[in-house]
Amino acid sequence: MINQKSKQERVQLAVETYYEDIYRFCRYYTGNPTDSYDITQEVFLRYLKYMDSRGHKNLRAYLIMIARNLCCDYFRRQSIQRENTISFDRIEDIEEDRYSNLNDIRTIENCDSELYLRELLQSIPQEQREVVILRIHDELKFHEIAKITGCSLSTTKSRFRLGIATIKKKIGGDYA
Repeated sequence: MINQKSKQERVQLAVETYYEDIYRFCRYYTGNPTDSYDITQEVFLRYLKYMDSRGHKNLRAYLIMIARNLCCDYFRRQSIQRENTISFDRIEDIEEDRYSNLNDIRTIENCDSELYLRELLQSIPQEQREVVILRIHDELKFHEIAKITGCSLSTTKSRFRLGIATIKKKIGGDYA
């Protein structure tokens, strides 16, 4: 059993190291900045609660697995149908989230590109979207993604391939 001070130190280190990665994953997954903050906090509370239950070889992958499960719960609770339109409020939210700690000026072109990417990701099925995000954005290996999502390695690779193919088709490029 780990003493309380040691647990708090481990959680603090995990928050300092992985908070931004977990938040970004939740943000891409849900598309909602406010709910993403709440889910990210819940990830670390769950980690604190269950850290004694088993060892974690890859803490980042374990935290992303918790985040994924909480995001799935979020969609079940909300029963939200995604809209492919993006309001001006969301444009401001994206800009605030992305550069809240930087004194960087974003161009309209950069904002448009990020919004277009988010829209493309939201347009593919959820199973494919999570694999694409975990592979490209979080740079996880396919076997890590398979473990997080609870599917076979071949299913994971297939979902990635189908997701990328759908995105390429929507972009309109000839990638055959």
